Amino acid sequence: MGKIAINLFDPKSRSYSAKNIHLDNRRFAGFSDTDDLPGQLYMSPGFIDAHAHVYPGASCLGISADLVGLKTGVHLVIDAGSSGSATFDCFRDYVVPTYETAVKAYLNISRIGLVTKQPYTDRRNIDLEAAMRCFRENDRGLLLGIKVMSSGIIVEDSGIMPLQKAVEAADVLGCRIMAHLCEGPPSNEDAMALLRRGDIITHCFHGKPNIAASLNASKVPSIDPAFYALPNIMWNEDGSPAKPLEAALSRGVLLDVGHGAASFDQFIASSAIRAGVREFAISTDAHVRNIVSIVGGLPQTMTKFLALGMTISEVTASVTAIPARQHGLDGWCDDLSKRATIFRLRAPREGDFPLMDSNHASITAREIVEPVAVLTDGAITDIIPGWENG
Repeated sequence: MGKIAINLFDPKSRSYSAKNIHLDNRRFAGFSDTDDLPGQLYMSPGFIDAHAHVYPGASCLGISADLVGLKTGVHLVIDAGSSGSATFDCFRDYVVPTYETAVKAYLNISRIGLVTKQPYTDRRNIDLEAAMRCFRENDRGLLLGIKVMSSGIIVEDSGIMPLQKAVEAADVLGCRIMAHLCEGPPSNEDAMALLRRGDIITHCFHGKPNIAASLNASKVPSIDPAFYALPNIMWNEDGSPAKPLEAALSRGVLLDVGHGAASFDQFIASSAIRAGVREFAISTDAHVRNIVSIVGGLPQTMTKFLALGMTISEVTASVTAIPARQHGLDGWCDDLSKRATIFRLRAPREGDFPLMDSNHASITAREIVEPVAVLTDGAITDIIPGWENG
């Protein structure tokens, strides 16, 4: 291959500059300055998908990590609470070792994890001692924190209690929380008030109101019907954070997209982007119900945010430097010879995965993010053969 001119990402400045990458027998051999024009070929630290569900068989949402992993340019997939204390050992011992793609995880506060989408209906499953014991007994290299889902359709009559218990456990363990916030009850305002510095709000652009009383009255009979007439907003109409979110962000609470089948509204996201919001992780929430329909994978999700007004440098930071910092992945971006993603920007063409948000509203892109190769431990593996020839 010799040398190839490329746009190289600097995670410290979060910017690209032109460099030559040198390859010897399909192995990385260094960088050098270049006067050549690199065109639309880019290289960054390995992509991180910071929210997916990769525990097939023992969870209702699980897919293989390799479906959304290295073959799509993603070096690390973070599982968002598919396993709980009663199911984690199987995930650790029999599922994760089968993947070529690296996996880390958040432990669900429910013992059963996401065996069903109602993990908190039986309150006996919210077992703090079991969760803390599981977390302590496992290498923190795999477990990153505690996951809790705090939205009406999922928590039903358990209300805000699962989140309260997750905070209690995380305080004792000294770890972060990833909190799924969508439709109420509980309200996003009440939920955000409990989050601490370093905790992560996923589905930050969900755009959902409080769920209709007719859908939830039998499940949450204690809720005043007037609650459902109240807004459940995180963002103001101009894209600025609403006061509860502004207060959370000022405490150091962090944001994650978590696209999913029903949790990404492009109009909420584009308003926030126009208002200057850029400090969030882009993630897919990829699972069995969205991977072939709405989400696709991380490159498609990145493409959507490029179309909504972010620069390629900002989008790249949102799948590398930002999630690495949010999840405590020290050194992730330090050595591109160890792990890197090579991708190109190209014009859309017939047959591309359809771009839409979770409301099935179309998104028009001028450029498509297309991974062409990954570099792991110094070796290049092609995703698209012949990429180096343009």
